[in-house]
Amino acid sequence: MNLFTGRQCQIKLINHVLLVSRRNPDKVINDYYRYVLELLLKNLRSINKRCIIFFDYPKFRLLAKLLPIIYIDLQIEHTLVKPGGRDSEGSLVGGVQIKNSHNNYLIRIANFSKLNQADIIFDYSRINLFNIRSTKALQDYSRKTFCISPALYSINTNPIGRNGIITLFGNVDEPRRKSFLEDLKRHRIDSKNISGIYFGIDEIYRKTKIVINIRQTDYHDTLEELRVLPALRSGAIVICESAPCVEKTWYSKYIIWGTVAQLPQLIADTEKNYDQIHLRIFGSLTTNSSFLVRMLRIERCNELASNRAIKLMNKNLTKT
Repeated sequence: MNLFTGRQCQIKLINHVLLVSRRNPDKVINDYYRYVLELLLKNLRSINKRCIIFFDYPKFRLLAKLLPIIYIDLQIEHTLVKPGGRDSEGSLVGGVQIKNSHNNYLIRIANFSKLNQADIIFDYSRINLFNIRSTKALQDYSRKTFCISPALYSINTNPIGRNGIITLFGNVDEPRRKSFLEDLKRHRIDSKNISGIYFGIDEIYRKTKIVINIRQTDYHDTLEELRVLPALRSGAIVICESAPCVEKTWYSKYIIWGTVAQLPQLIADTEKNYDQIHLRIFGSLTTNSSFLVRMLRIERCNELASNRAIKLMNKNLTKT
């Protein structure tokens, strides 16, 4: 235990497992990190051999002389990237075709060498996994990668007491998003950009009528599920720029899609017919709507993915 003194980590002993995780995760992914951590904590008693698990925390290799070590990492970046996209040098060409093109998307895995050293990888996006699994060259990587969708926050679809239209752009001066915000003004759509809030964002979602989502660049095309799914679960109507392979999310039918040029009119129509559209998407509060059933299914799939990861850990431990 003295090895960890003064380090920004927390340590928990669960049956045979010493779990080391971050005390203060990166604020951008704080809620997702803690969600995945809770899933792990529910299942670690199923580990059948003494070991140390590092969850997205630098491992101490010297400890491998004492106990087997398992390293778990998170993949939270876009993988669907068009040729020429930022940080895509050296990326493999995948099997997903770019719309209106004869070319395929690249498979961009940021920090691949670091991730590939992990024993288990959790990715937030089924779209990312679909892209990764489109090539045999990444079979070993994909075998140890599991999707944990960001089913963050309790489900609250109550439409009462909601106001406003928001975007969540970290940098409103980025050319693509700046142009979009100017287009909203030209269409006389009153919206507010929320930035710099990393804790309690669910409270904002629950008070908001409409959340607008467009991508930051013309090259990085994975749907921003870390933003979209939590907003949906909080009962905000999500109007989103069309993205590839969205059917892989299992919840795309609850989102309003359009091109960037189409979004202002879609927003105006949704604001005008808010009550009817909210009911169509989320259903009545008094019934088990298809939306609620789907959200509960996604939660269950996350639990099953966590269980499969535990089984792989046990399999790897039998080899040590």
